[in-house]
Amino acid sequence: MAQFEVGDFVLYADVWAHSRSKLCVRWCGPAQVTAATSNWIFKIKNLVTGDEREAHASRLKFYSDSSLEVSEELLQHVAHNSEGHVVSKFLRASYDTAAKSYKLLVRWRGLSEQEDSWEPVQVMLEDVPAAVKAFIADHADESIVRKLADAHGISID
Repeated sequence: MAQFEVGDFVLYADVWAHSRSKLCVRWCGPAQVTAATSNWIFKIKNLVTGDEREAHASRLKFYSDSSLEVSEELLQHVAHNSEGHVVSKFLRASYDTAAKSYKLLVRWRGLSEQEDSWEPVQVMLEDVPAAVKAFIADHADESIVRKLADAHGISID
């Protein structure tokens, strides 16, 4: 099993239930190793949100050593790592009174501005949670964003 050093960049397994009897793994990241709590347990930091969590070495893959330059392009890749349509950025937040839910106006990568669309926050949290949290952090001064964060249990530091 690979061992990692503090400062290394890794991909981490995001495991979720695909069906009642099967799990599905999606490799996410890169994230940065910030600590080794044992020979097999490492603390990793999300490059976009700054969130840290523990991960077992069996759920990590080496990506790069600490010399990796973390560019804006890499951060965008991390934030928007998904299949299908890729979020370029979130433009605004809104509350849909008919649906009784919050929505985000999404600019899609590779599509025109006319194709921007309002998407449910819950769906965006499932697809691109780091990008949603980054939007919330960047717009924490807006009342609607604070309400959205509170409704979805996201703390604003």
